Amino acid sequence: MTVRRRVGRRWGVVALALVSCLVAFLLAEAAVRILAPQPVRVAWEDEWDGLRVPRPRVHGRHRVPGAFDVEVSINGQRFRGPREYAPRPAPGVTRVAVLGDSMTFGWGAEDSETYPAQLEVLLNDGRPLEIGAAGSGSFEVINAGYPGTCLGEKAAWYERGVRPLHPSLVVLTLLGDDVDGDLFWRVFSLDAEGRAVPSPLSLRGRGPRVSRSARRLFQSLPGYETLAERSQLFALVRKAVTRAASGERTTALGQSPATPEAERRFREEGLALLGAELRWLCDRTREDGAQLVVVLVPFRESVYPATGWWPDELRWKSKAIGEAADRTCREMGVPFRDLTPALSARAGIVPGPLYHEGSETHPTPAGYRAIAEEVAAFLRAAAVLGER
Repeated sequence: MTVRRRVGRRWGVVALALVSCLVAFLLAEAAVRILAPQPVRVAWEDEWDGLRVPRPRVHGRHRVPGAFDVEVSINGQRFRGPREYAPRPAPGVTRVAVLGDSMTFGWGAEDSETYPAQLEVLLNDGRPLEIGAAGSGSFEVINAGYPGTCLGEKAAWYERGVRPLHPSLVVLTLLGDDVDGDLFWRVFSLDAEGRAVPSPLSLRGRGPRVSRSARRLFQSLPGYETLAERSQLFALVRKAVTRAASGERTTALGQSPATPEAERRFREEGLALLGAELRWLCDRTREDGAQLVVVLVPFRESVYPATGWWPDELRWKSKAIGEAADRTCREMGVPFRDLTPALSARAGIVPGPLYHEGSETHPTPAGYRAIAEEVAAFLRAAAVLGER
């Protein structure tokens, strides 16, 4: 009896400790939701051959309090949306692949509201392409975007994941933080002749290595997928630990202004790397017989009035990237369009906002629609769609 009592007491202590931890977690969760609401999203992070890519076969919730609450699907080929793609497009179908980051992926949008999904509808004269459909003049658009990726990652993802599906048109979507990302993640480096060469993982710096380790640590936790999609406390802790451990893209995340040395590196090394990566991607698309086009999508701060060092920095970086991309694309004979003037003009006449406000500044569904319309008009004007 004495042994049984001791065992029973031990189990009682364990049960009490577990209950106490659960109560503490629930109280902390409630406090975060009341005092500092956090975004939650389905666990879509993955890595493939050193590249950050979407996890395959994902479907779940993405919610930012006060901004949006949407469902996100990622297919088995790691592309946004539920559709699976055949190795080659059906006869008569032009396959378009859109490379990009959160603006392309469709942060805060339903699967059908992303700009690539709406682009497909626009190119098909107002209707989405039916699965398995064939016929001259039809277009199939693959959403190959992933949040937070830099230009180097977008280019490498074309070679690793998009190229095997044989698109005949590749739309590269640039953002104003692509150079910051390139200088942090170091997917490519410049050789002695100024050409972009893929960097081995060992040369990508401490920041990316620590960031990967922190991500893997959280993904190894029991119930990670449920916590990621439902717990605002977990979201707060994960964000704080990852940033503190890696110092990830501090300037790009708006924590402090760029120093004179950081600005020099941006303009001299970063813009040179951007041009080299564009040429690297152009070479691969031409090897595949595909047409490359490039668009620059602005941040909210370049469309709506905003003051302070952070909006100013976003604007000059976006302008510098646009000018460098335009210059390089002209040299390569690649169509380029900066969408900032067109979206700024739309913002002054449309009834609703094109971007969210406050801490969430990604496009609204109307904003993604406007981006899709501008890209569709650009593709038609550039005569890269072929005969209809």
